[in-house]
Amino acid sequence: MPSPLRGKLKTAFNNETGEEAMGRQGFTLVELLVVLAVGSSLFAISVPGNGFFLGDSRLASVTNDMVASLHLARSEAIKRNARVTVCKTGHPDAATPNCEPGARWEQGWLVFVDGGARGTIDAGDTVLWIQDQPAYQASITPSNYSSYVSYLPTGASQGPNHFANGALSICVAGRQRDIIINSAGRPRIEAGSC
Repeated sequence: MPSPLRGKLKTAFNNETGEEAMGRQGFTLVELLVVLAVGSSLFAISVPGNGFFLGDSRLASVTNDMVASLHLARSEAIKRNARVTVCKTGHPDAATPNCEPGARWEQGWLVFVDGGARGTIDAGDTVLWIQDQPAYQASITPSNYSSYVSYLPTGASQGPNHFANGALSICVAGRQRDIIINSAGRPRIEAGSC
């Protein structure tokens, strides 16, 4: 014996009047406008949140590029048993890029085997990596690494003033990450604000 509730539902859908007939008519203009208003309100609320994720993504991209360059320089210094340097350049797309102490880190940087004068690409030096300027606005502020970071064959880091440790602070869209390099040459990342 069918339950009374099931029977009532069955007869409501079989009946051509009432709810089923209204369902065939589609949406009214008022209903569509209400859906559009609610949808646009939800979109407006989500846009600032998406901007936050976009800023974080850009900051992570620049930070990851710099950390990858530092890791490359350190590992190559140990592997080659030679000094390897990361230096800033204002013209990373030049045919023969050079270190430029007057440039800014966010313009680009180079990783090279530094066999001659420290922090300078000499005739026998080999360029290992060229990093272009990011496609979006970023600023990189050095502490101890005003123009370059060198890695010795032991893996230890050294700046232009012969101090081993220092930091590079990267700021994108009001968000900051600090790459802190200890005296053993290992970089770590800390969050900050700019």
